[in-house]
Amino acid sequence: MSKVVPTPRETASTPSRMPLMMPDDFSDLNLVAWRVEQGELDPENPLIEGEMPWDRGGVGVHSSVLQDPINGKWKAYVVCTEPEEFPENQPENTKPWASENAATRRICLFESEDGVHWTRPELDNVQFGGYDKTNIIFDLVHGTSGYSSIMIDPENAEWPYEMVALREHWCPAVHGMPPEGNGYYRYRSRDGRKWEQIGGKLGGPMIGDLCFIYRVGGALTPFPVLPGEEPPAVKYVSYYRLGAERQATDHVPVYEDCPRRSCYHATSPDGETWTRDENMLLTADERDHRDTQYQECIPLKVPGGYIATVTMYLPISQTLDIRFAASRDGSRWWFPDRTPCLPNPPIGDYGGGMIWQSQYLQVIDGRLYTYFGGTEGLHRQLSDTRAPSVEVNYLDSVIDHGAHFLPFNSALCRASWTFDRLYALVSSAGGPTVGMAVTQPADLAGKTLRVNLTTRPAKKSSKPGRNEGYMQVEVLDAQGDPLPGFARDDCPPLRGDHRALWVKWTGGDKAPKGAKKVRFYLKRAFLYGFVFDNQEA
Repeated sequence: MSKVVPTPRETASTPSRMPLMMPDDFSDLNLVAWRVEQGELDPENPLIEGEMPWDRGGVGVHSSVLQDPINGKWKAYVVCTEPEEFPENQPENTKPWASENAATRRICLFESEDGVHWTRPELDNVQFGGYDKTNIIFDLVHGTSGYSSIMIDPENAEWPYEMVALREHWCPAVHGMPPEGNGYYRYRSRDGRKWEQIGGKLGGPMIGDLCFIYRVGGALTPFPVLPGEEPPAVKYVSYYRLGAERQATDHVPVYEDCPRRSCYHATSPDGETWTRDENMLLTADERDHRDTQYQECIPLKVPGGYIATVTMYLPISQTLDIRFAASRDGSRWWFPDRTPCLPNPPIGDYGGGMIWQSQYLQVIDGRLYTYFGGTEGLHRQLSDTRAPSVEVNYLDSVIDHGAHFLPFNSALCRASWTFDRLYALVSSAGGPTVGMAVTQPADLAGKTLRVNLTTRPAKKSSKPGRNEGYMQVEVLDAQGDPLPGFARDDCPPLRGDHRALWVKWTGGDKAPKGAKKVRFYLKRAFLYGFVFDNQEA
């Protein structure tokens, strides 16, 4: 007698995303790998290009782009630089290949109604040349300004806007010294336009030039307090970058000065006193290329944990791209793959050299967005016949480093991904080879299963349906044996593109008594997520 196979169906309302899927969801992984999806560049890119005398050299690197929860307006606090046609006047180094890009960085404000089309508000904070009104937030009296972190608390009626910004000097005789030396300083504002300093330089471990700081709970935070959670003692979280001790396996090119840049994590109850998280260290390991360094970790809390986009620095090519990472606790991170989720386009295009992320990830209409400053050129110079050269091959010479930054000629851009499909579990061999994944033991009796998956169509062949993708699921007991009516052959092959597909077997749509695990069979199929719950199919 032939089996009666129920037809799977999708939920009436597809959830925004299923709980985070990571290797700790599984007790066994066999012939499977992790697929990372590529970001889609916005067709409106570049969103902002430099055109004014104070920003024509670059717009968008080291930025904080956000939608203001108070008035709904989009705001971009971004580093802008003056243009350098011939970069030859870096204050501390007058060699002809040097750049003064880093000595003239200013935080500027841009505003938008939709996050795509931007304007420069006319502020009277700072004059420039013949312009009485500009969109510059700070002048250079106390050193350059950059790496801003913006936090907004709508419940603070008097001072809802808070900023932490790096102030540092490159040429004290010209631009002056920050009040208490190089470091991070706090500011507050009533309207997000005019700012005043509060307190002195922050203490703590964040002494590098890349750091984003966030508030926990409330509005505009990647760390919301969910219903049922206790209010946290930690009020501020920072993710920052420092150089670590060079290891024997590291490769540091002759034109690079700093080995093993790594990402760290610190917390604070008040924004003043900081404690480093000893568990957090994103640094190169045996799966990375030997020159890989870590720059920025941009987190976002999701059901079941955290995701992050991590900026990767590749000194050999002097480029930066972006990877996905995931975490259960926001401290210890795992990478689905070392493939970039946002790779560099060809040099000369925005992002062809470097992709510098904004402070916040944005979720809009089911899409995950990152705003970034994309540079047309490289981080540092690779080849220059005017420089003392080190021969690499018979056609190549490279400069010694000595902080010879190139101008960061950049524009503000953005890219996006489908929010619930950032990465997937797939067969590692592909083709007709089936991959298998068994979930961790749990009490599954009476629960239904929904999956987020897509499958590949059949191959082009004279035989219809050859190697068409599918997924099957079987329910296992504590010993790993299939339960009657819920074995692999009791599950109809799941095919197509589904965001929340109920799984059914000939034995029913709820896991039977004694159910402890399930085994996924993946043939040319991408599993983006799954959830067991008590919803009715």
